[in-house]
Amino acid sequence: MKHIPVILFGAGGVGRALLWQIVVSRPVVAGRNQIVFNVVAVVDSRSWVWAPAGLADDQLLALVAAKAEGQRLGPERPGNVEIVEQAAAAGLEGALVVDVTAEAGMEPLLDRALASGYGVVLANKKPLAGPWSTAQRYYNNPRLRHESTVGGGQPVIATLRYLLDTNDPIFRIEGQMSGTLGYICGRLDEGVPFSQAVAEARANGYTEPDPREDLGGLDVRRKIMILGRMAGWPLEEADITIETLYPPALASLPVEAFMAKIGVMDGPIRERVAAARAAGALLRYTAELEAGVGSVGLKPVSREEPLANLKYISFRTALYNDQPMMIGGKGAGVEMTAAGVLGDMIGLVREG
Repeated sequence: MKHIPVILFGAGGVGRALLWQIVVSRPVVAGRNQIVFNVVAVVDSRSWVWAPAGLADDQLLALVAAKAEGQRLGPERPGNVEIVEQAAAAGLEGALVVDVTAEAGMEPLLDRALASGYGVVLANKKPLAGPWSTAQRYYNNPRLRHESTVGGGQPVIATLRYLLDTNDPIFRIEGQMSGTLGYICGRLDEGVPFSQAVAEARANGYTEPDPREDLGGLDVRRKIMILGRMAGWPLEEADITIETLYPPALASLPVEAFMAKIGVMDGPIRERVAAARAAGALLRYTAELEAGVGSVGLKPVSREEPLANLKYISFRTALYNDQPMMIGGKGAGVEMTAAGVLGDMIGLVREG
């Protein structure tokens, strides 16, 4: 039986779901993979819990409950790099550093973890979508996995890796790459005002902490950029045009003020939904990438096309040229994302 120390950065919705899944899946993970995950640290933006011998399951569940009520984890936390150094100094070998935050600037932590011989699992897309000069070292790294950065728990990254490993070059990538925006577009189909659909998505935990990360297309652009970089295109942000679903005047407002004013988009979006319907189409927020050039935004899609009715990501390749490889299903929600992270943790240990 392998006992693997785990250092978790992020105790929001995904982090809490992951801790719960680690606890309830212990018998299955141990039986199928001979792995026991010992959570030695849980870290949020302000505080942390540190237990080099590992936190007991009742302690983990208590942390989940406390964070759900907005409480602190514990004392003030050290810096990110210092936490990894403290783990190494405690003699913790073969640890996994798991980043389920949405924070920028996590690269020094990841670099220190990899230099310490630790594995890294990301749900955080930002390190992979930064400038290519800094992000490229995280691609094709055998000790770093990031399935949940695209598609939640769907095997999008695994499928793309399979295609590349079998020497099947990627010609085109497209699809609905945001479960959040897919949900919003579905509600628009039903006649729900745009602002109400956004509020519902946020209340259900589908959006990023700041919904502008979704509505601005930034999250979708990061996803298509990650896939494109994996496919062999050293993309930068300027290579992907992007449509923002809110006016510039709302860009710098605090989140709650933004939510109070997003109704200004109800009229313009309603008109676009009506125009699409009149043309026998549905409005969908899609991402497309071909030959290193991409676009992200709303477009009318014929009701007869799969893209109008299915939330999927597709790869057109040398072998899948006439009919692309498609991966679809539920992609939104913290439980799905956490499941993808747990799968990556198991995969890293099993193949390490």
